[in-house]
Amino acid sequence: MADTLTLTRLLDDVPVEIYERSAMIPNPALGMMPMKTVYETFYVLPAPNWPKVRIRTRYIFARLLYRLGYQPGLKLDDERFNAAYRVDSEDDDFAALLLSPELQAFLLEKTSVSWSAGRGAIKLFYRGGLRKKRIDKSLQRLRNFRDLIDAELFTFSDSIS
Repeated sequence: MADTLTLTRLLDDVPVEIYERSAMIPNPALGMMPMKTVYETFYVLPAPNWPKVRIRTRYIFARLLYRLGYQPGLKLDDERFNAAYRVDSEDDDFAALLLSPELQAFLLEKTSVSWSAGRGAIKLFYRGGLRKKRIDKSLQRLRNFRDLIDAELFTFSDSIS
């Protein structure tokens, strides 16, 4: 898995790095010969050094397994959110504070996007390569995510040092 810094843009005078993640993936059209393929794009916005919280989209198969009772990850009060996302964290209490009902509602607006927060960054993940027409909307989504986080959590990292 190779991550390549593709662009850097400013969000409120803060640099946001935009990466593409690629891997060698077999291509049936070439007799299964592996080709370098970009399979994920992610945006990195600096943030406090919180415990890591990963908010991953449950795609079709994972949603089916969830409905059948296989439900790994942190459970929150909103069942729609739990069905749409798997939340894994280094600190479940922090994750529950981070994922306020307002932030959960925001994330439910576009369930094809995965997120992480912690270890010094807020990250937004999309499947596939960078779409330049999507950059401004993605930066706005990052801003909205950041702005929905309780202001007290921005001092949380100072209290755990």
